[in-house]
Amino acid sequence: MDSTEEATLKPGSVFAGRYRIRHPLGEGERKRTYLADDTVFPRRVALSLIKPAAALADPEGTRREAEALARAGSNENIVTFHDSGTAEGIEYLVFDYLPGGTLREYLAKRAERDKPLSVEEVMRLGRRLARALSHVHRLGLIHRDLAPANIWLDERQMAHLGDFDSAVSPDAALDPAALPPTTEAYAAPEQLAGGPFDERSDLYSLGAVLYEALSGERPKRESRTAIAKRLTAARPDIPRSLRETICSLLAESPAERPASAEKLLDALKPSRVYRTADEGLVPWADTLPFPLASILWHYEGEPEAGVKVDYLLKFFEALAQFAATAMLSACLTDRGLLDANRSAWFGGGEKRLLNLRLASFGVWVELAERIAETVRALLDKEDGADRCRELFAATDVDLVEALASAELIAVLRHAWSRRNSWSGHGGVAGQHVQHERLRELDDLLVRTQAVLAWSFETWTLLKPGPMTRSGRIFDLTATILKGTNSAFRRKQLKLTEALDATRLYLLNDGSLRALELVPFIRLLAGKTGQDACYFYNRLEGAEVRWVSYHFHADPELFLPDEDVVDLLATLEPPEFSEAETGG
Repeated sequence: MDSTEEATLKPGSVFAGRYRIRHPLGEGERKRTYLADDTVFPRRVALSLIKPAAALADPEGTRREAEALARAGSNENIVTFHDSGTAEGIEYLVFDYLPGGTLREYLAKRAERDKPLSVEEVMRLGRRLARALSHVHRLGLIHRDLAPANIWLDERQMAHLGDFDSAVSPDAALDPAALPPTTEAYAAPEQLAGGPFDERSDLYSLGAVLYEALSGERPKRESRTAIAKRLTAARPDIPRSLRETICSLLAESPAERPASAEKLLDALKPSRVYRTADEGLVPWADTLPFPLASILWHYEGEPEAGVKVDYLLKFFEALAQFAATAMLSACLTDRGLLDANRSAWFGGGEKRLLNLRLASFGVWVELAERIAETVRALLDKEDGADRCRELFAATDVDLVEALASAELIAVLRHAWSRRNSWSGHGGVAGQHVQHERLRELDDLLVRTQAVLAWSFETWTLLKPGPMTRSGRIFDLTATILKGTNSAFRRKQLKLTEALDATRLYLLNDGSLRALELVPFIRLLAGKTGQDACYFYNRLEGAEVRWVSYHFHADPELFLPDEDVVDLLATLEPPEFSEAETGG
């Protein structure tokens, strides 16, 4: 093929000896992109061919983008880069396939339905892009082209920053002559003026994106007062704090904008969970691990009060087990911590023994409460935050603080108490009683949202798949267990430690290590052969009983599991004999 001709690939053809074409995804000024199957690794990818005219206009653009994305590595908020090269005289780049398309396309669809993004959706979008910019800036890069067409959405409409062909180092920004092109409508004033710029120029572009996401229009280049009036007129429902944040991002002078993406993140942390009545729980639930989110998805779609009560009780029991499992897993990374707290956690002396061989709702609540006391004591120490980051393999401690909070434990204990009271009441509860129970549990759910807020947003529950090693870095394909969608997607990750393919892990954005969860939660395939999430319930002879709260086709499994048996033997204090059950 002549390198001056634009390539058009037919479905079924194989490009670069590796990528089998499915169909076109779209094209921009620089690239034509196809959905393709990677014939080397079992994954779907986005194959972008660089248009010859664009390659001639900016000969270094493809190399620059590949190098920038390679430096970015695996980050939940940035498009994952797989491969690049030249084939048939055409430069190409290969990325993770994100089925949600671009933010530009998504905003257009929402506009057609006359349904602008909610406050909650815009704040979530802002946080994800701020985290992406924070990561990019720490690497010594300025993106320069943050615009809706360069932001890609996955199947949950979570944003990923892409298109790094305009990215440069801060040194290059001091001499703007002959810099690669950028999208003028979203560029900061100092970029358009041809003067020096820095990381705050990216923050201006982010402000322009958020303004458009809220109002449906690109911001005009006018004073902050005029911008504020125009935004208020378009969206009188937005909180003042969000309006002020966006106006500060759009300040003409960089000195009047937030100093960094990290500062912006602080401003975008909501004091409460904003949602409108028609959105329901799903946007917040989509930030949760799938074993929890899936229960809320069923709860949200169920009209009967009695069934909704049952789902909420299951949610609180699952949350108690998840919180206990996550905190226990972190603490077990330091064997000395287990030895020092075994009796305090599992019983002995004055502490009631917990019988994990017959683990009930009450057992998980009490175990979570006991470990939470230890974690809070760690956090209260002078170096407590750093200590917890090490234990949880974390870059931030928001989730740690939420899981260990006394308020969350109080909610879980209240839900457990109500479950016991209602199940022991006898008789069949009428509709009036069920609605009263539902109101009480809904109040507990609101309290749970207030405690957890968006702390799970930067964490991913995953199951490792195929893995290769390159020097000190492990490249792996992981199954992502997050949000309400049971069609689990796969993602390429780069970590500094090998992962056990039989376990589940929690990975914090920006971390190169993952927290291995003890095997009280598993991804298992039952009689149907379909993978589903299961919670450990109890030992029955030589087998373990597992229960799933979302997979109705196979809600319980009985399987031998030596890992669980060994774990229980490790955790039990010497005094353990016949422990009481927790209810």
